[in-house]
Amino acid sequence: MNKATQLSSQNNTLNLDIEGMTCAACAARIERVISKQEDVLDVSVSFPLKSAIVDIKNNEFDVDNLIKKVNTIGYKAKEADSLSSVSKVRFKFLIPLFSLFLTYILRFTFEAGLDILSYTIGSFVILILGRNFHTSAFKKIKFLDFNMDTLISIGSLSALIISLLPSTVLGSDLSITNNKMFLDTGAFIVSFILIGKAIEDKVIEESVNESESIKSRMPKTLIVERGGEHLEVPIKEVTIGDLFKVSPGEIIPVDGVVLEGSTTVDESLLTGESIPLVKNPEDLVVGGSINLDGAIKVSVQESYQKSTYNIIEELIRTAQATKPEIQKSLDKVTQYFVPVVLFISLLTFLFRLFISDFTLLDALKNSIAVLVIACPCALGLATPIVLFKTATLSKKQGYLFKNFDILQKFGDINTLIFDKTGTLSSGIFKISKIDNNTSLTENTILQIIASLESYSQHPIARSIVYEAELRDLKLLKADNVKEVPGLGIQGIVDEKKVLIEKNEDSNESSIIVKIDEQKIDLYLEEEVSVSSNFLNILKDEKEIIILSGDKEVNVEKFARSIGVDKYHSNKSPEEKLDFIKNKQLEEKIIYVGDGVNDSPSIKQADIGITTSSSSQIAQVAGDILIHKGGLDTISEIFKLSKKSKSRIYQNLFLAFVYNTSMIPLAVSGAITPNLAALAMALSSISVVLNSSRKL
Repeated sequence: MNKATQLSSQNNTLNLDIEGMTCAACAARIERVISKQEDVLDVSVSFPLKSAIVDIKNNEFDVDNLIKKVNTIGYKAKEADSLSSVSKVRFKFLIPLFSLFLTYILRFTFEAGLDILSYTIGSFVILILGRNFHTSAFKKIKFLDFNMDTLISIGSLSALIISLLPSTVLGSDLSITNNKMFLDTGAFIVSFILIGKAIEDKVIEESVNESESIKSRMPKTLIVERGGEHLEVPIKEVTIGDLFKVSPGEIIPVDGVVLEGSTTVDESLLTGESIPLVKNPEDLVVGGSINLDGAIKVSVQESYQKSTYNIIEELIRTAQATKPEIQKSLDKVTQYFVPVVLFISLLTFLFRLFISDFTLLDALKNSIAVLVIACPCALGLATPIVLFKTATLSKKQGYLFKNFDILQKFGDINTLIFDKTGTLSSGIFKISKIDNNTSLTENTILQIIASLESYSQHPIARSIVYEAELRDLKLLKADNVKEVPGLGIQGIVDEKKVLIEKNEDSNESSIIVKIDEQKIDLYLEEEVSVSSNFLNILKDEKEIIILSGDKEVNVEKFARSIGVDKYHSNKSPEEKLDFIKNKQLEEKIIYVGDGVNDSPSIKQADIGITTSSSSQIAQVAGDILIHKGGLDTISEIFKLSKKSKSRIYQNLFLAFVYNTSMIPLAVSGAITPNLAALAMALSSISVVLNSSRKL
C-alpha cells in the first residue's frame, strides 16, 4: 500500500511547549485563544503532553505574537525545540536522574568541608529543578487553595531553610549529621517526585500519541473546484458541492460521492473492514479513509465538521477531556485532605517539641516526614491514565463514548431494550417464498417486480431490487409509475400492467403482486443483523427486550428466531418513550436504536446506543456510537467497562492503603523525610504501572 500523504503541503506546522496547564479546561482555553488568530488553520492543545500543534497558512506568520497571546492569559509558551521524540523522552528522564545524582553527592561534599558547593547544589535542585512545584503551590496559596504541590513545596523548602539555620537555634550539636543534612532531605524529596512525574508523563504520552497518530496525517488545506475556479481553502471551510481530486496514496479528507474514476479504498480506521473496498462513480467515500490505487474526483456531501472522521475525533477528544464523577470526588477529597495533613504535621511538630521533649531539629524532621509521606499524588493518578487508555482502546474496538461516566456505569446496567427494524434486523428483507400460479418463471416475476420497485425508496422495494441484482437480473424500463406511500406502487413494465401493494389480510410480511391481473403472493422475512452467539452471551447476564412498532406476528416471529422471550409490538415512538420511563421506575436501562423515531427513547434511556448507520439525529441523542463491528461490539463494551472500573478501584486501593498506613508511621517518627519522599514516589509509580497494564 502506498504511504498516505497530504493533499496539500502548502501549510506549515508550529509546535509549542506550554507550561502552567493544570487541567483539560486550561487546554480548551488556550485552544480558543490560538484558533482566533489570523492565518491559523487548525490547533490541537494536549494537556497531558503540555504542548500545542498549530497549523499555520504561511511562513510570514508572527509566532512571537501568538506566544505573547498565550502568555498573557497566564501560561508560559515557547517554540518546541528540534529534538527528536526519542531524545525528548530521554531528556525527561535525564533531569530527575541528574537531580538524584546531585542529591547523592551532597553527603560527600559536606564531609569534604565544601559547604558552599553543597548549598549551591542543594539549592539548585530544590529551587531550580523543583521550581514548578513551588510556582504551582504559590499560585494556589494566594487564593487559599491547596493541592499536591503544596505539600511537596512546603516540605522541600522547609528542609532547605532548616539546613541554613545555626545548630544552636535548633537545639542540637553542630554536626554535619544534623541540620545540614536536611539539605539532602529537601533535594531527595524533589528528585524522587521528579522521577515519578517523568514516568507518569511517559505513560500518558504513549496513550495520547496513539490516539493522535491518524489526525496528524490528515490534510489541513484542500484544492477545490468551486464556481469554475480552483481554490486552496482550509479543510474546515470546505462546503457541500465543492469538487476535489484524490490521487493514489492520499487521505480522503471529507465525506463525498465519486464523480469520476474508480479505485479501492482502505476504510479500516472507520469501519473495521480490513479488505479494501472498490469505489466507482456514484459510490460514497468516507473522510479518513485512504485512496489506494486510482485517481478519483469527488463531490463533497458533508462539511468537514459533519464528516464521519471529524465526528469520531470530536467524540474521542470529548471523552478524554471529560473528568469522571469519581475523579471529581477525589479532587474534593484532595482539596480537604491537604489542609488536614498540614494540620496533622503542625500537631506532630508541637507534640514532639513540647510533650515528647524532642529537639527542634528532630521535631521538624518528624513533621516534614508527615508532609511528604501524605502527598496524595497517587490519588490524582488513579483515573486519568486509565481514562486515556480506555478512550484509545474503545476507538480501536470500534465504538466511542461521549464521556467516561457513561462507560463506568455501563457494566452495572442489566436491562437492554432493542429496537427491531434496522437495529437487530438489517432492514433488508429476504424473499422466503413466492406463491406463483402463473405461467411466468420465478426469475421473470422477480425481474418485473424489481424493475418497478427500483423507482421506490421503501426498504422492501430496495430489498427486492437487491435480490434481483444478486441473481444478475437486468432491470427493465417502467412507464406510468405511480407510488402511493404506505400503500403500494403501480406502472407498466415490458408492456405488462403491474400493481404491487401491501397484503392487509396477512399477518406475515408479504406483498400482493398483480401482473396483468394475475395474482402472485410474495412472502418476506427480515434479515438478522446480529449473531446468535452475541445474544446468547448477553442473555446469560442481562435481560433483553425487543420494543418495536411492527405488527405482533412479525415481532414474535423475529424474536423467536433469535431466541428472545420478551418483546412488545405495535409501539408508536410515544408509547416506546412511555414504556422506557415506566421501566426506569424499577431499574436503569440501555436502549439501542437507529432511526429518527428512536431518538426520544435513546435520549430518555440511562444509556443510549446508536451505530454509524443510524440517522444523524439518533447519533446526536446517543451516548455511545458504534462505528465498526456492529452490535456484537456491545459485548466488548461490557468487558471494557468492567475492566476499566476494576482498574480504577485497584488504583484507589493502592493509593488509600499507602496514605492510611504511612501517615501513622510518619507521625510516630518511624520514617525519615528521605524515606518518605521515596515511598511517596513509589506509591505514584505503582499506580502508574498498574494503570499501564493491558486492559
